[in-house]
Amino acid sequence: MNSKLKLSTKLAQNGKTQLAEYFATPPFKVMVLPHYSDIWQLGLNAMQMSSSPGVLAGDLLDIQISLAKSTALSLHTQAFTRVQAMNENESAEQITQINLAEGSRLFYLPHPLVLHKDAAFKQKTLIEMQPNSELIYGEIIAIGRVLNDERFAFRQFSSHLKIYALQNNGQKRPLVSDCIQWRPSSTNLTALSQMENYSHQGSLIYLNLGKSAVELKAILQTIHTHITEEKNMLVGASLLNSGGIMVRVLGHRAEQIQVLFQNLAKFF
Repeated sequence: MNSKLKLSTKLAQNGKTQLAEYFATPPFKVMVLPHYSDIWQLGLNAMQMSSSPGVLAGDLLDIQISLAKSTALSLHTQAFTRVQAMNENESAEQITQINLAEGSRLFYLPHPLVLHKDAAFKQKTLIEMQPNSELIYGEIIAIGRVLNDERFAFRQFSSHLKIYALQNNGQKRPLVSDCIQWRPSSTNLTALSQMENYSHQGSLIYLNLGKSAVELKAILQTIHTHITEEKNMLVGASLLNSGGIMVRVLGHRAEQIQVLFQNLAKFF
């Protein structure tokens, strides 16, 4: 199934963010939720929903998100995304494109992706940011249904994330390039420096093209203080080369990583 979700934002006269364009084909759907009462009170709060039991063989998921100047979007998902079992030589793919206009702000933390036995899934994410825009983007991956004895029973998983800053001269300045390639049949993913004995991996990226290096270092110090208190997880946080912070987590429970990311987002 080829499924598409396309949404964009606009700024209303009262300063609140509204949906400008919205188009979805099954199983996608977006529900607008009540506004927050905190610093996001003028932003749009929405939930990305799916009526499908999961990602099936041959699926192509196309997600396009575009934020207008000075708008803010907090986008959540309804439930875990389950990549179902597939026959040999079958796979599924998701392509996500996000554009942040000048002064816009996006918080996007989808529910964890669960790789079932014999699943093969590829995802590509491209994000382009204009001056003074802000991004909080997370990703959590489960290596299988552990309680069903499906640790690393999937066939393949690949994730390619690229984030660029769009400059006034039209050139793109690379900010983040992250690539994950998992093939359990040819790589020992439980080895040292791989997943070891953990079953979930999470990445949280914070980019703010309007903050100075001094401001970002102060945020990083606060994060370091917080993550030292975390138990049963391996957590690391560091400054990116320019404009942001990355947090990487290995853990045993998806919910624990989700809660950690939501708490860290408050520091941003």
